[in-house]
Amino acid sequence: MKKITSDKLNQSIKQVAWTNSKGQKQISYYLKYTVNGKRRNMKIANGGTSIQLVRKIASELQARMLLETNYDPLNKKINNLPTLNNLFDKYIQQLTLNKRKTISEYVRLYEKDIKPNFGNLLINSITRADVKDWFDNLSVRSKYTANRCLTILRTVFELAIDYEYVNQNPTIRIKKHAETKRERFYTQHEKIILFEELFRRLENDKSLLHSVSFLLLLIMTGARKSELAKATWEDWKGDYIEIKNHKTDKYLKTRKIWLNCQSRSLIEALARQKKYKTILGIKNPKKLWNSVKLACVRFCPNIADIRLHDLRHSFATTANSADIDYLQTGELMGHKSLNMMKRYQHIEDKTSKRNIEKIGKEILCGVNLPTTIYQ
Repeated sequence: MKKITSDKLNQSIKQVAWTNSKGQKQISYYLKYTVNGKRRNMKIANGGTSIQLVRKIASELQARMLLETNYDPLNKKINNLPTLNNLFDKYIQQLTLNKRKTISEYVRLYEKDIKPNFGNLLINSITRADVKDWFDNLSVRSKYTANRCLTILRTVFELAIDYEYVNQNPTIRIKKHAETKRERFYTQHEKIILFEELFRRLENDKSLLHSVSFLLLLIMTGARKSELAKATWEDWKGDYIEIKNHKTDKYLKTRKIWLNCQSRSLIEALARQKKYKTILGIKNPKKLWNSVKLACVRFCPNIADIRLHDLRHSFATTANSADIDYLQTGELMGHKSLNMMKRYQHIEDKTSKRNIEKIGKEILCGVNLPTTIYQ
C-alpha cells in the first residue's frame, strides 16, 4: 500500500492518498502544526469532505492555537484542563476524605484571597510572575495571611502535577516571609486585673454569664476556643468534657478537657439555665474579650496585645510553674505532637484530674474569687 502525500492545499494542510487492500482509493487531510517545540499531524477530514470545509476546520483550529498558547488538538488531557476552582474542589474532597478539621479555614482563605485572582483561570495559565505579584500585594495587608494562602496554592498545584495537568509548580521558588514565633502570656499582674474585670462585669450584668464563663474556661482549661464552642451538654461528664470531633483526632480518639473545681462550678451554674444545646451557647467571646482588655489598659498598658489563643499559652506556662511535666501538660491541652508518645505511655485519668486541680490553684493564686457570683 503506497501513500502519496501532497502539500498543494496550503503549507499547513497535508493531503494523504493511498489505495486500500480492496483496491479503493482513499484520501485523508491532516493539519500540520507545532506546539511546545513538537511537530504534530492531526487528521481533520476524509476524502469526501469538500476542500472549503477542510480549510475552514483547519483555520478554526489554528485560530484557537494562536489564542491559547498551550492548546494541542491531539492532547485531550490538556484540552480539558481544569480551572484553579476545579482543582481546589478536588483538594477539599481529599481533606474531607481524610477528616481534616481545618477545612472551613482553608475555604475561607481561598474564597477571600485566592479565588478572586486565580479561581477562573486554567491551571496551566497561572505563571510564577502572576503568583509573585499576587503574593507581594497580599503581603502588604498581612504577611501571615500571605504565607498561609501561598501554602494552599502550592498544595493545589502539587495536586495538579499528580493529575498531570501541569509539569511544574509556579509557587516553588517564591519564599514565604519569616514569622516570629509568638510567646505571649499574661503576667501575674495582668492575670489578676483580667479576673477582677471579668468578675466585675458579671456582677453588674448576669446576662454575660455565658461569655464570661467562656473566657474563664479558656483560662483554666487550656482548651482551644473551637473545642469549648462546640461542646454540648451530652459531652459534659462531670470532671471533664469529652469531645469526639476535634483538631487532633487523627487516631479517632476522643479529647478530654479536664475541669478543676472552679470550672465545674461554672458549668453547674450554666446547667441551671440550659438555654442552649451547647454548654456555652456562643461561638466566640471575642467581643467581650476586646472590651475587657480595653478596660484593663489603664492598669496594664501592654495587656491590649494578648489574644484569646494566648490564654492557652499562659495555661502551658502555668503548668510548667506547677511542676507538671510536658507530656502531662500536652495531654491536658490535647497537643497533636504528643500523639505518638501517648501510644507508648498512658496517662491515667486520675493523674490528669490531679494535674488540672494543681494548675487551677496556680492560676487562681492571688485572685480574689467571689463567693456568690455564680449563685
